[in-house]
Amino acid sequence: VGYMYNKILIMVYVPLIESEFDIYVPTVKKVGTIKKLIMQIIEERSDKNFEDDGTRKLYYKLTGEEVDDKLFVRDSNLENGSRIILY
Repeated sequence: VGYMYNKILIMVYVPLIESEFDIYVPTVKKVGTIKKLIMQIIEERSDKNFEDDGTRKLYYKLTGEEVDDKLFVRDSNLENGSRIILY
């Protein structure tokens, strides 16, 4: 149970494949690191319909603002239930 305190659940929408994924991400990692993790998960779950081409970015769904890759998740505006777009 304790490990869940270091994770948050975010909803990631991927317009390219018109799909949304609920993904738990660790708050103690940098956004750039979890972005790679998110892309691996989506590649697997989409039967390779989505591939990481190295140019993908994360955006807050409500504001359209880019999520800074250099920030730790806990220092970003990401929180439990956040909706983001992977584009």
